[in-house]
Amino acid sequence: MTGGARRNGWMSVRGPGFGLGLLLVYLLLATGFSCTDSSLELLPPPPPPIPDNKIEVTGSLCTQNPEELIFPVRVVFLVDCSESMRVTDPPDPVTGVTGRERAVREAVTELLGSGGDVKVSVVRFSSESQPLTSQMDDAESPSYFTSDMTVVDANLYRLSITDRTTNYIQALSEAYAEMRYELINAEQESLALSSYQVVLVSDGIPDVDSGDAMVNSTENVLESVESIMALGRMFHTNRIGVSTALISSQNVQVDEAAEELLSRMAEAGKGTFRSFASGGELNFLDLDLTAIKRMFTLKTLTAQNINAQPILAEVLPDSDGDGVDDLTEIMSGSNPRLADSDGDGCRDGVEYAFRHSGMDPMDPDDCDCFVPDYCFDEDLNGECDDPECVDADRDGLCDCADEDGNGLCDDSNYEDVDGDGLFNCEEIYTGTNRNGPDSDGDGLVDFLEFRFGTHPDVADSEEDLDWDVVSNGEEVRTATDPLNKINTGRGNQAYRYNVREIDGTQRQTCYNFTVSNITITETLPGRADLLSKGPAGQGFTGYNRVLIFAGEVPFDDPQSYARFRVACVAANFVADGNYKNPPSGHVELEPQKFVLLSEFDPDVDCVVPGGL
Repeated sequence: MTGGARRNGWMSVRGPGFGLGLLLVYLLLATGFSCTDSSLELLPPPPPPIPDNKIEVTGSLCTQNPEELIFPVRVVFLVDCSESMRVTDPPDPVTGVTGRERAVREAVTELLGSGGDVKVSVVRFSSESQPLTSQMDDAESPSYFTSDMTVVDANLYRLSITDRTTNYIQALSEAYAEMRYELINAEQESLALSSYQVVLVSDGIPDVDSGDAMVNSTENVLESVESIMALGRMFHTNRIGVSTALISSQNVQVDEAAEELLSRMAEAGKGTFRSFASGGELNFLDLDLTAIKRMFTLKTLTAQNINAQPILAEVLPDSDGDGVDDLTEIMSGSNPRLADSDGDGCRDGVEYAFRHSGMDPMDPDDCDCFVPDYCFDEDLNGECDDPECVDADRDGLCDCADEDGNGLCDDSNYEDVDGDGLFNCEEIYTGTNRNGPDSDGDGLVDFLEFRFGTHPDVADSEEDLDWDVVSNGEEVRTATDPLNKINTGRGNQAYRYNVREIDGTQRQTCYNFTVSNITITETLPGRADLLSKGPAGQGFTGYNRVLIFAGEVPFDDPQSYARFRVACVAANFVADGNYKNPPSGHVELEPQKFVLLSEFDPDVDCVVPGGL
């Protein structure tokens, strides 16, 4: 071929225009086959790696065995000691003891001998009521109920003293006041398991004084019984009742009227009515005054990383677990490594939430959680008589414990009776119940609701504060912001739950569960001597503490206050290197890792993959 040669199927071109042609090809390639004066652009840098900061927690648990629980029982005996009882129930000619004294002693002996948390109150009534077993406890508060048989024995003789008339309203009002006081001060989670019973014994219809004709009317008496029953509904105590007993007066007309009233009282009080021919036959031993042991079911399972704070569509670190993210703490001047920056007993989260009401996380004088005892030195040896009381500054008051010597009161100075993560004094400000971890009974622990900005003292879990069509309770359980109506990022942020009931036992219900998509954050390294104890707090330096709360209720009363157990997992994340522990992102919890809130100790109960 002229002007060239073919080699291996390719055409080799030779000639005077070859160099110019090659140059044109290079120019075209360099300019992208176009005529433009634009400069070359560099490729954008690759996006940062997606942070590997998610973990999941799986495990199993069974509800508590009711056979292993202590069910509180409270019984009020209202004993008619009006003048007519001198005739209907005279003292035994041999023992000198009336039938009412003997019957109450027998019933109390059996109740107190049954074991468990059983207490009784004995009240004599005529025209007025008189508690016989009330005492003052160590805190100088009244205690109407007792479990001390010697206290009962020492006062039963006063039932033999008779005087004046019969006033049912006075007696029932006394029972109401005593039971209400006991219910208010009871452990909230015990209420659904308790038995509160009133037993009234009389020999006839109530008398009325001149001018008070309507006070002891049937309507008013039955209304007083209903008030007692309403206490049960108010405190979610279903096992509450009023039983009555009639000692015959041997007057047919009086007995018929008394039997009608007392039986109606027992019916309204869901109790038992019995009639006895004489005081000698009186007994309460066949009354069922104990609590019913009911099987439990799971009401809620709620996971929470307390070292991660959802703010809008982000999850920010909260290194000290006080409920305020690190960035906010730095900007506001509080210490992101210390849950209580000013050492006054109110954590920064509580003081920051009430900052518009005059509280300040950096003002040590605005909370006053620590109330010191007096230092008594009766032997004048220069030291407090109580060895646990130290008065280093000689101001006459016991100093707060500061075992780590950091100049701040240790957490041990502040009680958290219900173990809900809020100190007793903090609950004064939050308006929550210090005797119950879930004040509004919605299945969410008070500490979590307060942390997320919902109302722990109002049952608002079904409401929607931010109008984003996701309920408050669901946002708390899934760790999203209930005050942010923008759902952007919710799918990546929300915890995911899978709870499945499995075969249990005759007394227990069992479950398998998985909680996934839990975000862990890179927290600031802290000092071990500054760490908070209990459910709230940092737990381990540089670690996240993930808590799993299991709330259980009687199977037949799902609206009652739950008993809570908690399990704990520690995990950490380091952005530099995209490292997390556990590397697999998976943690398995054994059933025994769930402990009662009041017994939770993070140093013992928190599962740390691979150790610290």
